[in-house]
Amino acid sequence: MAQIKGRATRSKTKATATVLLQGRVPQEIRDQVTAAAEASGVSMAYYLEQLVRDLVAERGEMPLVEKPAYYRRQEELTIPEELPISA
Repeated sequence: MAQIKGRATRSKTKATATVLLQGRVPQEIRDQVTAAAEASGVSMAYYLEQLVRDLVAERGEMPLVEKPAYYRRQEELTIPEELPISA
């Protein structure tokens, strides 16, 4: 992605390998991250990276989250041990 004028860039001398991390979020979440990154003067990628690092530093590990409601609504169907064989 092209560099955005006024934002900090990664150090070329301390470059570390990066990988693509993607996920879909509601537009309001993206807008909040974009606004926070812009206010910080950094890219969204750097903002998210630092956010994760800060969470780990604060908690000692990545926090776990609750499953969304649509995960909890799913019913588990039981499968009989043996199915009758019809002739």
